[in-house]
Amino acid sequence: MSDISHTFGYDLDISDTGDLAIVSGSNIGKQRITRRLCTNPGDYIFWTDYGAGLPQRIGNTDTLNDLTSVILEQMKMETSISQSPTPSVKMYALTDGTKKISIQYSDSTTDETTLMEI
Repeated sequence: MSDISHTFGYDLDISDTGDLAIVSGSNIGKQRITRRLCTNPGDYIFWTDYGAGLPQRIGNTDTLNDLTSVILEQMKMETSISQSPTPSVKMYALTDGTKKISIQYSDSTTDETTLMEI
């Protein structure tokens, strides 16, 4: 199965030939998860529970447990994510003081174990 490629925060992706780019396989899931985690709840007026709003949490006092709960709740709603095994969420502190979130999950269409970092 393929889908139109859309990198979150940008316009639709264009192929080398000037057509709309398509995405397939586990990359569909990666794009959908990124969009879901970076969209603020309530931004889609017809789907008000869509989105984790991670960017709006920057600078907040959220703990790893808070973020893990929000991320896993949203990932349960995404059809491209297999719910068995349960996705794994880890947070790492980088040397410059920023934090990176690592999510490991099984893609429901390809059965590939996929690692994403946000």
